[in-house]
Amino acid sequence: MSETDLQSLRAALQRRRRTILETSRRAAAELDALRSAERDPEFEEGAQAEHEQYTLARLTESQRWELARVDAAIARVDSGEYGLCSDCDEEIDPRRLAALPYALLCAECAQGQELARTPSRPLPPTS
Repeated sequence: MSETDLQSLRAALQRRRRTILETSRRAAAELDALRSAERDPEFEEGAQAEHEQYTLARLTESQRWELARVDAAIARVDSGEYGLCSDCDEEIDPRRLAALPYALLCAECAQGQELARTPSRPLPPTS
């Protein structure tokens, strides 16, 4: 990967990082507003508010997860390790990195890890 490509990628990762932080800030503000809002006596409306709070909290959790991966990818760009599979040390396909810029594994190693995590199902009995 050329230096120009790496700098362009780093800029894109920084933009994504800013977007995540801004979205997270807005979600946190909305969650705070929901928490401080006076409770409506109607159960259905209360349940809806609870669901909204849960959804916003989950969104924030997923944003923290993505932000950590974006930060790690930026660190790999800065250290010169970006684009190398952390398992096999081969270059990760640029199309994979375009789709998932914080990928740590090449497609083959990622598939192998996914298969290792998936419990095998017994075959159905034959009659």
